[in-house]
Amino acid sequence: MDSLPFLTRLVAATILARQNKTLISEVTYLRAEIAYLRDQLPAGTTLHFTDRWRKRLGRAAAGVGWKRLADLATIAKASTLRRWHRLMLKGGLGVKRVKTGRPRVAEDIEQLVVRLATENPGWGYLRIAGELRKLDVQLSHRTVAAILDRHGITPAPQRGTDSSWKSFVADHIDQLVATDFFTVDVVGWLGKRTYDVLFAIHLGSRRVQIMGVTEHSNADYMAQVAREATVDGGWLKQVGAKYMIHDRDTKFCGRWKEILKGAGVEPTAIPPNSPNLNAFAERWVRTVKRECVRRLWFVGYRGACDVLNEYVAHYNAERPHQGKGNRPLGVVEPPGQKPIPAGKLGKIRCVTRCRGAVRHYERVAA
Repeated sequence: MDSLPFLTRLVAATILARQNKTLISEVTYLRAEIAYLRDQLPAGTTLHFTDRWRKRLGRAAAGVGWKRLADLATIAKASTLRRWHRLMLKGGLGVKRVKTGRPRVAEDIEQLVVRLATENPGWGYLRIAGELRKLDVQLSHRTVAAILDRHGITPAPQRGTDSSWKSFVADHIDQLVATDFFTVDVVGWLGKRTYDVLFAIHLGSRRVQIMGVTEHSNADYMAQVAREATVDGGWLKQVGAKYMIHDRDTKFCGRWKEILKGAGVEPTAIPPNSPNLNAFAERWVRTVKRECVRRLWFVGYRGACDVLNEYVAHYNAERPHQGKGNRPLGVVEPPGQKPIPAGKLGKIRCVTRCRGAVRHYERVAA
């Protein structure tokens, strides 16, 4: 009979040991899972908790003990969890807080202030506040100043003189033409020769024009190219160019600039080592080389000119452009156009250009 309490204690200890081992395994797994979830969060992420979760975490943290909690807590500091627990005991969690202070300006009014300041760089805070008063919007000039500061807009004197290349291009995109050179290797009777290809691209429409292909880009040749492009009916006159963006290549000589200025086209040189400021022209060089130049052998000067002009015609009329709605230039999708139903696709024809290096597809008329 004396052995019964011992057996009872042994069984109870065994059961408790197994339960303790199970709890330790569960806690180890949960800590590994929490560590994985924390690792998935972007660096610098701040977690935000509602009062319901603060209550739940504070109640659970109190059962663990504050000293032990410092080694376990991962989503918040032990001191933070203890503060939440104290607020819960005082009834400070779950109470709707009343916002104090001046109410925030409505979003549409704030956007109107930004618009007035952006479209009128010379207007100061008082001038903008007066214009708003004409529109029955009552804002003090100090509120206007706070809104502009929040959006990173400088005061009127600095804003009037502040300009960037991006804003210049955006304001004059329909009057801007960019020009540059790239080279092609041409095989002839005397071996391989390298030719300079001068082109221009109208930024507003993305249309490209080959201005000349020559082995000698000297001042006389560049002057003749400028004359042909600026006469009545010339390409620069057709697109309405007012500015010509170019790099600081010495081929863009003084005579070339003088002829352009005389025709009302202002040559605009970009700073040294800044090809990103002539991004439209640089991107077109990459496109023509990838799709045409690097896929062909050019035989003879005339053959090279024919292929380049054929590619430009394809680029201007048939090739989709991501910057223009992923459609060919000048093509506007009719409003409300519905997709072609199944079985009604019809016959599609492949048309090759540039000796088979370039393809495009078109529907065959029924």
